[in-house]
Amino acid sequence: MSTNPLSEALEPDFQSVFDSLTSTQCRTVLRTLDSPMTASEIADVCDMPRSTVYRKLEQMVDAGLLTKRDNGQSAAEYTLGFREVVVTHHSGGLELSVSSQSRSASDQLSELWAEVRTETNRGE
Repeated sequence: MSTNPLSEALEPDFQSVFDSLTSTQCRTVLRTLDSPMTASEIADVCDMPRSTVYRKLEQMVDAGLLTKRDNGQSAAEYTLGFREVVVTHHSGGLELSVSSQSRSASDQLSELWAEVRTETNRGE
């Protein structure tokens, strides 16, 4: 059992991680992010349309591969949200393990509430 009560709530599912990692565009973005960048900066560096970049960034945030930091005053910045992704064959199936960057419980709770706010705003 994890000592972090939020670990289960924040654990990405296999398919969302797999879909992100099999996307050429997502992998291009992941290779580019060696420091925090905005979506516009990523679009420029990766030479991709902004609409594509925004869609791929959200996909990777949902998969737990990126962390989105929105301070409310300027454009959100994206950083890598994982240290390692391991796929293993076990008992006739595939298992996925994503080793996240070290984050405090406070940061994780903040991200969880930000996601709740986003989902709530979509319903309005």
